[in-house]
Amino acid sequence: MRTINTGTMRGTRVGAGPAGEPYGRGYTVAKVVVLYYCANGHRTTVPFISTVTVPPQWECRVCWQPAGTIPIDPPPPDSSQVARYLGEKNHLGDVKSRRSPAEGDALMAESLARRDHPEECNVWAGPRRPKA
Repeated sequence: MRTINTGTMRGTRVGAGPAGEPYGRGYTVAKVVVLYYCANGHRTTVPFISTVTVPPQWECRVCWQPAGTIPIDPPPPDSSQVARYLGEKNHLGDVKSRRSPAEGDALMAESLARRDHPEECNVWAGPRRPKA
């Protein structure tokens, strides 16, 4: 909103949205929403752009089994587990993926030895001098 006196903008911020712009900020794309049905009775909704070829099967987002577009004839569940997204790892999961349990146990034993006997494990201290 422009004020009459100074012509400065007040009450808005940069990029806040259309401030008197006659046109939209982009093109609208036609979308197609496809419903997929799995053998366990779950329904998955997937939006596609209208120009793309819709795949006949998709993974169910609940049980990760194959799902088809025909509700009365879904594809049978696979005997092998379908690959699925497990989410992003936290720090502990990342460390566990890099080290085996045996390596983790060795690191834990070393850490406990440092905690219990810090005088023996201090690598930064110089040689001890006898007190006179």
